Amino acid sequence: MDASGDLIIFNGKLTILVAFGHGAELEKSQLSRLIGSEVIAERWNKPIEIEQSEGVAVIVAGNEKITCIVNLFTDFFIAGVSIIRAEIEIRDKITFNDILVALHSNTIIVEGLDIHSFANKRINEIREKLNPEKKKSYCPIIKRYTLLKIKEFTPKLDQKGIKEQYGEIITRFLSGETSIRPLHSKEITEKLANDLSYYDEDLFLASPEGVFILGCDDYLKDLRELLELCISLLLLFQIYDRKIDLEITNAFDAIKKMHMSKLYFFTQAPRKVERSLLKVSEIGLIILDDIEDLMNPHKITQDWYYQSAYQKMLNTLKVWDFEKVVQHKISALQDLYSTTRELSTEQIMLILEVIIVLLILWEVILPLLKF
Repeated sequence: MDASGDLIIFNGKLTILVAFGHGAELEKSQLSRLIGSEVIAERWNKPIEIEQSEGVAVIVAGNEKITCIVNLFTDFFIAGVSIIRAEIEIRDKITFNDILVALHSNTIIVEGLDIHSFANKRINEIREKLNPEKKKSYCPIIKRYTLLKIKEFTPKLDQKGIKEQYGEIITRFLSGETSIRPLHSKEITEKLANDLSYYDEDLFLASPEGVFILGCDDYLKDLRELLELCISLLLLFQIYDRKIDLEITNAFDAIKKMHMSKLYFFTQAPRKVERSLLKVSEIGLIILDDIEDLMNPHKITQDWYYQSAYQKMLNTLKVWDFEKVVQHKISALQDLYSTTRELSTEQIMLILEVIIVLLILWEVILPLLKF
């Protein structure tokens, strides 16, 4: 463990966030009964802590093993996403590299289960609590995110020294990998440049996979809450993206079946497309009514620093990119529906024209038949 050149941590905190969908269809009245309407009103743009407990975690990397206290939380967002937060208190000596290995070998044990199995177990328990005795199908997408805060460590370096001497391993942590591939200097420079900390002596290096933290003691909780909100929004858009994909597939299948019928406006195809459009339009209204406000830094906080940090988090996690994809797909389904309506209208008009012609012919032929 005392390998020469390793960054050795004596005191720190490893936080693992696991975001999952708890069902966006959950009514706010149900939530009010669970956590109180006042709490929802006051913290609509922040995580609502609904559960807290303490347990034991073990970090295993090869022959090295340390036992830690872990504080477990469930943070809830009314938009349809919850986050399991496991804060593992590191009080024994361990190298940064061992933590990295344990993360990617899934050898972090919480309450007797590896972290993935433990998270899945907790997810099922929370979903059952929010939707008791209901058989529901949930989106399988789960977002995992890791934060490592170091307090006491050796060698004693400031934030500049840590970036210079351990920039490569920090980049591997922020990239979410343990491969031995050589890193390009531009990749290291880019990862180490994304520092959202307020003070020069602090570090809050953020990436789409994790955060490496030094200092930030006075404002870390606020940054973490903003980060949780970003992760929740990212997962929410991924869930919406999956749902919209399904409805676009249904709508396109309906249109293909419509073309196979000579009288396709009499089929259920137009109604199926309309039902898909209604489901997707409901998602669009939720985004317009609630989510757009949550993505506006000026509506989240009045503090200029947190506004800037939140904006950078949204950009770093590519939340805006997913939002654009979802909006584009909503527009695409609306175009499909318009095409279906046009085809149905054209066929109806054609049939009406034929009926009119037949009626005119009937009016002309009928008098002739009387003679």
